[in-house]
Amino acid sequence: MSDAVENPYVKVMNPGGQRGGLADEIAAYVRSLVLTGALKPGHKIDQEAIGSALDVSRSPIREALVVLGQEGLLDVTPRRGAFVADLTREDIIDHYELFGLVSGRVAEMAASVFSDDDISELKSIHDRFANAPISEHSKFNNEFHRLINSVAPRRTRWLLGLLERSVPANFYDFVQEWDKTAVHGHDEILEAIVARDGTAAREAMERHLHDSGVAAADSLLARGFWEESK
Repeated sequence: MSDAVENPYVKVMNPGGQRGGLADEIAAYVRSLVLTGALKPGHKIDQEAIGSALDVSRSPIREALVVLGQEGLLDVTPRRGAFVADLTREDIIDHYELFGLVSGRVAEMAASVFSDDDISELKSIHDRFANAPISEHSKFNNEFHRLINSVAPRRTRWLLGLLERSVPANFYDFVQEWDKTAVHGHDEILEAIVARDGTAAREAMERHLHDSGVAAADSLLARGFWEESK
């Protein structure tokens, strides 16, 4: 299979503060290459190229590929290597919708337990997000969701972290014009939390993450990630 993107591994990504060992950083690097369309379904993962791009040895690379296989992003076959899984548009959207179900549950909690100070802080973050240059959108988006997620029970926070790691870290670069849609989504979430309306907060968060999934799938389609039949 020929690759539409020439030398996709040469552009080294900073995993962006990933917590964990070297294998976690390598997994984040390969995961982003897949989820932003640099590596397409059926592409064989080039371990040597990863090693050169990140200056790492084969052992943590193999460990990272096993993790990505367990996530369903790669098909790992003994003696043949690892290949990007045959992900469909529905797979992409489904992941974001699952993320939305968990995030929505937490937004519902936040509407009930947030203090007045918490709400003021959330408003401040949202205002900065709405007026920030695109280079800072990811920062304020993460702060907005992190504050809401801070009310989650310990195990739910762990699950949210797992789901968050499985979406592109550079979403605002990856999905063009997403910032305008995200501002509207955050508006709805904030309005529901201010009104202490847990049901509306949950629904707004679920809708926001669904829309994120559709936007991500549309962006992958535009990048030629799938054949037209998919």
